[in-house]
Amino acid sequence: MIIATAGHVDHGKTTLIKALTGKNTDQLAEEQRRGLTIDLGFAWRHDSEAGTLGFVDVPGHARFIRTMLAGLAGVDAALLVIAADAGPMPQTHEHLALLELLGIHRGIVVMSRTDRADAQQQTDCRAAIHALLQHSPLASSPMIAVDSISGLGMDDLLAAIRTLAANTPTRSSEGHPRFLIDRRFTVPGAGSVVTGTLLNGRLSVAQQTPMQLAPVNRSVRLRGIQIDGQAATGIISGQRAALNLTGELDNEHPQRGDWLLAAEPDHNNRPLISQRLDVHLRILPDKSIHRGTLQILTGATAVSGRLVWLAPAAGKEPAAGKAPAANKEPVAGLAQLLLDKPVHVMAGDAVIVREPAANITLGGGRVLDPQGRQRGRSRPEALARLSALSTVSSATVALAVELNHQQEIDLTVFAGRWNLTAPELDELLTQHSVVRLGQQGLSHAHYAAAQAIILQCVQQAHDEHPEQLGIHPQLLLRAAATELSRQTAKRLVDQLVSEHRLHRHGVVLALPDHQAVPPAQDEALYLRVREALANAGLRPPIVGELGALLGLERDAMLAFMHRLQGWGYVLPVAPNRFYLPKQLDDLAAVAQALCEEGTDGGFSAADYRDRSDIGRNLTIRVLEYLDRVGITVYRNERRYMRVGWRCTVADKNR
Repeated sequence: MIIATAGHVDHGKTTLIKALTGKNTDQLAEEQRRGLTIDLGFAWRHDSEAGTLGFVDVPGHARFIRTMLAGLAGVDAALLVIAADAGPMPQTHEHLALLELLGIHRGIVVMSRTDRADAQQQTDCRAAIHALLQHSPLASSPMIAVDSISGLGMDDLLAAIRTLAANTPTRSSEGHPRFLIDRRFTVPGAGSVVTGTLLNGRLSVAQQTPMQLAPVNRSVRLRGIQIDGQAATGIISGQRAALNLTGELDNEHPQRGDWLLAAEPDHNNRPLISQRLDVHLRILPDKSIHRGTLQILTGATAVSGRLVWLAPAAGKEPAAGKAPAANKEPVAGLAQLLLDKPVHVMAGDAVIVREPAANITLGGGRVLDPQGRQRGRSRPEALARLSALSTVSSATVALAVELNHQQEIDLTVFAGRWNLTAPELDELLTQHSVVRLGQQGLSHAHYAAAQAIILQCVQQAHDEHPEQLGIHPQLLLRAAATELSRQTAKRLVDQLVSEHRLHRHGVVLALPDHQAVPPAQDEALYLRVREALANAGLRPPIVGELGALLGLERDAMLAFMHRLQGWGYVLPVAPNRFYLPKQLDDLAAVAQALCEEGTDGGFSAADYRDRSDIGRNLTIRVLEYLDRVGITVYRNERRYMRVGWRCTVADKNR
C-alpha cells in the first residue's frame, strides 16, 4: 500500500514518516538547512502485519502544490497531519480538498506535535478537525494524537495503518502497464533510473516488453527493477519501484510527469495522448473559473490550458466559455479542457484546475473522454453521452453506455481509452454480445436495425426496377442512411453477403430470390450477348466485334451494352469491352491467386498478364477496373487484394 502525507507546512509530516520508517525523507541540502520539504520524499516500512508500506512525503508549502500533487498521484491512502498547537491551516484546507478531488477517500487524521499543546489546545484542535472533516470523505476516518519525537501515540497510529491496509482493496493488475514517473536520476554503472508508481498492469524484466515514454513517444527498454533498494523481477499495479531504463533518452526525458507505457500492437504502438479532454468538473466553494489561461494538472504533470463549459453547472446557465459566479456550494458540470501541450490520460484519470497567478486550486474532476470532440461537442446527444459517462467507473459499464448512445463505437479507441488489452476487449465484447465489424462495434439492436434497413432498400429497388439485376452499393448506402459510418455500412453489406442474405452480381447487390426480368423487346438479344461473352472467357470481344457477331452496327451494339450496363447485366471494364458479372469473380480469382503466391502478398501487371493470357492492354484495363471497384489496391507499382474482399460464387443462371 502507498500512503502519502498531506497537511500544512511545518506540521510535522517529515518527522512523522521518520518515526514510522526510520528514514529522513528530506534528502536535499536545502531541505535540511531550512527544515522545509521542497521535493517529494520516499520511505519504506516492511511491516510484519501490513506488508510493504510505501510512504510519500509531500511539501506542505503553498508554493509547492504542483510537487505535492505529483506525490499524490497513484497513492492508496493519506495521512492528513494537523499540528495540535496550530489546528487546521490554509494548506490543510487545500490539501483536504485535493484529496477529495483526486478520489483519495481512505486515510487517517494525525494530530501531531501534542508535546507542544496543552489539554485545552488539543481539545480545541479536535473540535476544529471534526468541523473541517464534517462533509469530507475522511469524516469517519480515525483520529490519532501523536508525538513523533517521544513516540507517544505511534503504536496506535501503526495499528490504525495496519487496519487501513487490511481494508484497502488490492488494485487490479489488468490492462496494459502504466508507470507514472515522479523522479529521475543517474546511477553510476547503471545509467538512467526513474522512480514512480505502476498504476495499471504488470511489469517484468524477463518479459522484455517494448516500452514507450509518453507523451513524447520515445522507445525505451526496461533493464532492471528495484523496490526499496532490492532487485525485483517484476511489479504489479499499485507498487512503487525504481526502474533502470535504456533507449531513446536525453537530458529532458524521462522527467517527472512522463509515463512509461507498453507499446502494444493492438494499440498500433501509439500511446494515447491528447490536448482536448472532456471532463466532469467540480468547482470548490467560493471559487470561480475564468476564460483565461489556467493550470491543468493530471498524473504528475502540469500544463497550461483553457476551460470551456459544455453543460450548465449546478442548474445555472453560464455564458459561453464562462463559469457561474462564485458560489457557496461546490458546482459540478461537464466541461472540455483545451491544453497547450499533449498529455497522456485515460478515462477515469483525475484532473485538477488551478489559478496559476493566485496559486490557488479552483476545482477538479475526472476525465470522461480523453479525446474530446472538436465539433458538435455541445449537441444534446453528445452531452447525454458525457452525462451518462460521468457516473461510470469501469469499462464494462462504459461499453454499455457507449452502445446505448452511439450507433457504432471505434473499438480501438475504446480499448485505448480504458486501457484494455486485446484479450480483455474480446472478453468484454462477448459479455455484451457486441457485433464486431472490423474495428467498429455495434449493439445487436443497432446491428439488426441497420440490416433490416439495407434489406428493405434492396427490396424496394427490386420492386421499382424489376428489370435491373441489382442495386449498386453506393446507391444502396445512400438510400439506406443507417447513420453508420460509410466503412461500417460497407462491412455490414459484406456481412449480409457472407450470410447469403444478399447476393453480389459483379458490383451490384440483390436479394437471393430476385429474378431480374429484362424488357421483352430486349430479352432475346440479351441472351445472345450473354452467350457470346460467356463463351469468350476472360477476353471478351470488343463492341465492334460483338456487333458483327450478332448482326448489329457498332453504335447500336454500344447503345444496347450501355442499357445492359445500367441494369447491371454487364460490367464496363473498358469503354469498348464488357464482361458478365459472374466473370468479375474470375478476374478477381487470378489476382487473389497471384497475391497468395507472391512473397510480399502482391503482384505486378506482368504477372497478371502472363497468368490470365489476355494481353498487355486489356490487362491494364482490367487491373484499373479491379482497383476502381475496390477489389485490389495499387501501391509502389504492385497490386494487393483489399482487406475483406472475398471472391463470391457467381450466379450461373444469369
